[in-house]
Order: sequence, then C-alpha cells, then structure tokens
Amino acid sequence: MNKNNTTFIDATGLNCPVPLTLLKNAIKDLPAGAEVTIEVTDVHAELDFETWCERFNHHLEKTHHDSDVYQFKIIKSA
Repeated sequence: MNKNNTTFIDATGLNCPVPLTLLKNAIKDLPAGAEVTIEVTDVHAELDFETWCERFNHHLEKTHHDSDVYQFKIIKSA
C-alpha cells in the first residue's frame, strides 16, 4: 500500500523474522530516499530493524507507539 509516496507495511501479529523480511522485500526495489513505514507488534522488531538499517546505512525512526503497536519509518540509503 502506498500513502503519500510512502510504502506502508502492516506486519502486526507477525513475529521475527517475518517483519524484517517484509521490510527487506519492500525496500529493495525502491529508489534512494524512499520511505517505508512499517507497523509491528513484535517487541523484538526494533532491534532487528536497527541492526539491519545500521548494516545497510538506511535511516530508522521510531515514529509511534500505541499500546502494543510500534510504527517505524525507514528511509532507504543511496
């Protein structure tokens, strides 16, 4: 799904490694600077995203936390 030029992934209810796999698949064909927003309920996803983004130089922002849902924005590196 695309909201305002941002790819949106609903990974709520899914556990590791599925949210990271969905993120990897979504971002691979996007141009540099593209944004992906992903919502998860897996409490371990943040560490997975941080490690992966650091390794591939993507920018990660934790944008929202509501009850059990965490939302992250990832900006693809060049």
